[in-house]
Amino acid sequence: MKSRAAIAQYEATVVLVVVSLSLASAVYAGLKRESGLQPQPVFANDVTPIGGSPTIELIVANSSSAATITSLSLDTASSAAGVLAFDGSAYSTSSSLCTASATTFFSVLATQPGTLQVVTSGQSWISGTWGSSLAVSAGWHEVMIRGGASCSLTLPGGQAVPMQWSSSSPLVSTVPVEGPRSGTAFTVYVPTGGGAHSLLMTSSGGFDRVAL
Repeated sequence: MKSRAAIAQYEATVVLVVVSLSLASAVYAGLKRESGLQPQPVFANDVTPIGGSPTIELIVANSSSAATITSLSLDTASSAAGVLAFDGSAYSTSSSLCTASATTFFSVLATQPGTLQVVTSGQSWISGTWGSSLAVSAGWHEVMIRGGASCSLTLPGGQAVPMQWSSSSPLVSTVPVEGPRSGTAFTVYVPTGGGAHSLLMTSSGGFDRVAL
């Protein structure tokens, strides 16, 4: 009986040792994986409604480290698929810079300071101001066109931007960021309304989600 009890105790000890080693191995593997993760930028967002119809939200994102904004998604619509558009309740994408049934928003590059002009059958908004033209500095400027069945843009210096968007265009970006695409601070204007929405900003360093 003593021999049988000793064998049982020995077997129990072996099982405990094996379990302990397995747990230690799992914890070590987990720590190893965690230590191999790259640091991600941390964003602090400031969302300010600035009125209008549709309501426009001013979003300012400040990153803890330098990053480059690569895409912007609103609900299920992504700037990677085309020009972002808002119809008053939902977001979608378009191959045109304007549409009669929605407000489109994107950014254009002024290679020199001067007057940026939008001609449209709807209403135009340039860098925070409703109007058809605005004196701008060199750089990226966000444009919105509300209810425009047709439109065209003329950049400072007289260069025309056609109504149909092309992914190869160096002068039009479907990522509607005002100012530099790279850095630690980013400004985006977003038309919104009709309930709650989610904005996802993707950068070279990670991503940031904002509730609208």
